[in-house]
Amino acid sequence: PWPRGRGLGGSSNVNYMIYNRGNPSDYNRWAEITGDERWSWKNVLRFFLKMEDYYGFWDGNGFHNKGGPLRIEPVRYAPGIEYVLAAGEEIGLPTRDANTIVQTPGISPIDFTQERGYRFSTYRAYIQPNENRPNFRISRYSQVVKILFDESMRAVGVNFLKHGVPQTVGARREIILSAGTMGSAQLLMLSGIGPKEHLVELGIKPLLNLPVGDNLQDHVVTYVGPFLLNKEGTSYLAERDLGMGAIFDYIKNGNGPLSTPLGATMFAFISTQFTDPSWADLFWSMQNVGVHQNLGDNLDALFNTRGNLFQNYLKPHVGQDAHYSLQILGLPKSVGKMRLPDANPDSLPILDPKYYSDPGGQDMKTMLEGIEIMLRLYENTTALGGVLGAHLSPRKIPGCENHEHRVLGTRGLRVADSSIMPRVVNANTNAPSIMIGEHCAEMVKHTWGLQHDEL
Repeated sequence: PWPRGRGLGGSSNVNYMIYNRGNPSDYNRWAEITGDERWSWKNVLRFFLKMEDYYGFWDGNGFHNKGGPLRIEPVRYAPGIEYVLAAGEEIGLPTRDANTIVQTPGISPIDFTQERGYRFSTYRAYIQPNENRPNFRISRYSQVVKILFDESMRAVGVNFLKHGVPQTVGARREIILSAGTMGSAQLLMLSGIGPKEHLVELGIKPLLNLPVGDNLQDHVVTYVGPFLLNKEGTSYLAERDLGMGAIFDYIKNGNGPLSTPLGATMFAFISTQFTDPSWADLFWSMQNVGVHQNLGDNLDALFNTRGNLFQNYLKPHVGQDAHYSLQILGLPKSVGKMRLPDANPDSLPILDPKYYSDPGGQDMKTMLEGIEIMLRLYENTTALGGVLGAHLSPRKIPGCENHEHRVLGTRGLRVADSSIMPRVVNANTNAPSIMIGEHCAEMVKHTWGLQHDEL
């Protein structure tokens, strides 16, 4: 199963809060695919700056902004980080900001969408400050199940369920769909927009034959570790470090291990032989987490593994300081698809990401090369040589939206979420998704000649 954030603020309520913009080349490729320079890095950068209220690790370097709605702060708890950053310098992974105008390989302490160690979701950033505006109404406990169109294919309203009771609301100007990668595609298909044969099979009247649900791309993740350390205090061990003092410190000051999601402290961009050095095809989320008693259970849940795989693998090392990393394929070549099992809006979509299915096998080769680089970082550097006690334990939808977010063949309907990415960016998708929302807002204002306070 793929997790989804079903609530005000969407998946920013359940993600790991890592703030990364992606690579400038990601957006220049979007501009090339769409034929629209408004998607180029030069243009979208201003939306990233607009949304930032940046107090992160790289505050003051000239590449960030303050005063926007989204609070960004640095990691507050990172035991052993100095050893890894020093080791990175040894092998050509210097400590650098990944969110500048040039992104070359390196490691950075993580910036989080947090305020004083607490989650700062898009609900806190955008919705909560505007809840009392007279032109803004939230219908809680509601689920949209269908978009309604007139004879000219103008979107004129939606059917939705509120506490399970069917209701309808109309639209005078536009409908903006922002239900996420899976939710938006599912709702379009339920409304008759999608692959014609598939819709007919489900008994849904096809209105537009578009490749909705195709071009599904995902950042496949693999666990690498644990790298066992012989220096006490170089990682987080729950049994040792999570006492009442740490809990009170978090409640009062927002500091300590509870402020660090999943123990993530550093973020690395890695360029393998298969990409341009300035366009990383891998990224690492580096966890300074020792082998505490529940780590195996946590990883089994995270990766949805069976048979207590991680629990059995890590059991011999419980109680030891360690680090591990989640290696993520940033520029996947493999492309999957999403389909519906039936016409019931409550049914989960059928997802076939087709991991590692690219004809040349480049995705797998890229991941293997990344693991070799990580082994070199932890096992063949002097900075970590003194603390490494043992080596690695031996145990979107192109063609369905135009460049102004509009769904092709319709009027008055836009999509503003990660489902419109023609190619996935090489970083966590939270910040790019927020940028897409800012981008769409400008398009809407331009269309209707609105000023900021008229939205």
